[in-house]
Amino acid sequence: MVFNLDALIRLLLLVGLGLACALILQPFAEIMLWAGLLAVILKPLQLWLQQHLRLGRWWSAGLIMLVGLLVLLGPVGALAAALLSNVSELVELVRHGKQVLPQPPPLLLGIPVLGPAIKPLWHGLISDLHGLLRSHSDTLTALMTRLLETTLAKGLGFLRLLVSLLLAAVMLVYSDALLLRLRRLLHRLSPEHAETVQLITATTVRNVSRGVVGVAFLQSLLIGLGLIAADVPWSGLLTLLALILCLMQIGPLPVVVVALVMAWSHLPPLMALLLTLWLLAATLLEHLLKPLLMARGLPVPMLVILVGVLGGTLKAGLAGLFLGPVVLSLGYHFVRLWVGASAQPSP
Repeated sequence: MVFNLDALIRLLLLVGLGLACALILQPFAEIMLWAGLLAVILKPLQLWLQQHLRLGRWWSAGLIMLVGLLVLLGPVGALAAALLSNVSELVELVRHGKQVLPQPPPLLLGIPVLGPAIKPLWHGLISDLHGLLRSHSDTLTALMTRLLETTLAKGLGFLRLLVSLLLAAVMLVYSDALLLRLRRLLHRLSPEHAETVQLITATTVRNVSRGVVGVAFLQSLLIGLGLIAADVPWSGLLTLLALILCLMQIGPLPVVVVALVMAWSHLPPLMALLLTLWLLAATLLEHLLKPLLMARGLPVPMLVILVGVLGGTLKAGLAGLFLGPVVLSLGYHFVRLWVGASAQPSP
């Protein structure tokens, strides 16, 4: 074996150049990652607009960007404003020791035997809570202030998402050229499995976006709109918690239970009943849509995708929500090929 010093030097120079490029692009890595994910998710919509509405690449991408901006700046912006208001209100409640728990529901107090006994227990709990707030007001105020700072940081993340949406629209315009270069790169890495890797990656990202993110946003949006319309206290915080629980595959039921308790404490019975039916329908929505959207067109069980969603979210946050199932789906596919169980994804 002959040692080739020139080849080693060229390899080290290429590695150094690659690391330098990575360091320069690092501040934009998250934006570029989200732009790529959004472009993959929105590509079928662009094709549909081009085929059915006879729109060109620029017009279809511009229409998608406009609708995306309206969605982000409309209902989502209203929920974000409500969330900021709720966090500020909680800071003031903790700082001044005001009443946090609502009064007991009149229907509960009207029970012949239990009603008279519930009222003193309820007010005793409120008094104990007020004492706890007064004795630990400094610590709780610091926690609430940190929560407000975290909320503002999420607002900066929202701005990065807007920039990612604009960059994704540009990627949609030049998607054919970008896809051609990606195919050439995959063929250089693995000529036999290039098309399969590309198909599994794109299908997994789109299925997760529809079955996990889409359903989670739809559920939390319906829950938030119902809470805001019914004027339930802390609707912004409850909506954010519902979205987090939906993305973590826990479901919005804990938030719905808390919201219903508050609704039956504050609202007229008819309004509370209508809100109950609305929230229950939004809660059960995932059981209808998720099985239809998650594993369609993939040679991968839905359990693998769900584990990838949960593990990726715990390790890498919201970006891991997509990267986790993609990695597990590719690993599952290649393990099946390795053990001899061939499975080709449906087109």
